[in-house]
Amino acid sequence: MLKKILLLLACATATYNVTAQIGYGYELGAGMSSMRFAPEIGFTKASKKPVFSGKVGGLIDASVTPHFYIQTGVYASLKGQQRNFSFYSSDSLNEQVAQTLHLAYADLPINLTLKTGTQGKGRVIMGIGCTLSYGIGGSNKLRSSGVDSGIAFNREINQSVRPKAPLKAFDIGLNLFAGYELPTGWFFRAYYTAGTNDLGLSTEIDKNRMWGIAAGKLFGKGRNINQEKDDLIDKSE
Repeated sequence: MLKKILLLLACATATYNVTAQIGYGYELGAGMSSMRFAPEIGFTKASKKPVFSGKVGGLIDASVTPHFYIQTGVYASLKGQQRNFSFYSSDSLNEQVAQTLHLAYADLPINLTLKTGTQGKGRVIMGIGCTLSYGIGGSNKLRSSGVDSGIAFNREINQSVRPKAPLKAFDIGLNLFAGYELPTGWFFRAYYTAGTNDLGLSTEIDKNRMWGIAAGKLFGKGRNINQEKDDLIDKSE
């Protein structure tokens, strides 16, 4: 599925009309993030909770046809998860772990966007695409307790996230979104991104999930019909 989407986007970009109108703008989103998660082989129990997530960045809005657009840009995003899991072999060897991950990423989204109606008027927007992500930081807070060879232990770790510590850095996400674009250039949309890469090391499974609501504004020819009308007025009169 992801390969087909990438191929479709590549074809659309290759056939892009150089005279097409190109818009630009910014976007801010907030929501929640979680993961498809399974600890290393041997775990006996696991639970998870979402954490706050968000994204902010600049985007380019390039028309391919009057209703189809390629949207891309550069974003910073925050993802992660809270989880609790345990390992139990015997009364003399067991461990309980509580972990909170906050993961910071640099994102490059590439989306094929459908817009109904006419540019410069209110339009329903919806799209599909992918996001290339690379981990640039974050925090890993981990607390473990239990018994090892009959000796009780209690450990706390608070470390910065680095490539392969505790997860792989590169991710590819599948994007889905839908919303509305106003004649003023403002737009609002609900979004969902599902990571397709397993970021876990060894036998652990970790796949990002992020969803939320975003707002932004587009500039450029035809993106703000009200402003363009104002600019045509001779203010000297």
